Amino acid sequence: MGYHHPRARRLGIVLDLTRREEKDALQRWGDIQQRLTAEQEKRTQLNSYINDYRHQITTPSASAVSAGNIHNSLDFIQQIESALLQQETQISQLEAQNTSARNAYLETHNKADALEKMIERLEQEHQQGLNRLEQQESDEWANRRR
Repeated sequence: MGYHHPRARRLGIVLDLTRREEKDALQRWGDIQQRLTAEQEKRTQLNSYINDYRHQITTPSASAVSAGNIHNSLDFIQQIESALLQQETQISQLEAQNTSARNAYLETHNKADALEKMIERLEQEHQQGLNRLEQQESDEWANRRR
């Protein structure tokens, strides 16, 4: 956009740079949200595995379950629980990163909006000045014709 006010022209460059930063911050935030969602889905899957194995152990069946199978299932459940703890840690870290990325985006977005409003105000003031000058010249011309 072509700005007429000298300060608005300079701020226009800053606004363009800030909008690029805003776009990059939004992309980073989106990437983190996708990773967070994927990790939450993995957590859900691990919980499902644990529930399935617990159900197999505790549900009576027509065939006898050997002590070795129960022991193996319990060991596997412990491994899944360990993986689940690691998953929770990963999710907590991603949630913190998500909050940070969101805040960075919002800060950049608000900065860009403020710059845009300032430029609009400068342009309005510039246009009002031009209008006053034009009116003054028109009044002077009309006074000369009398």
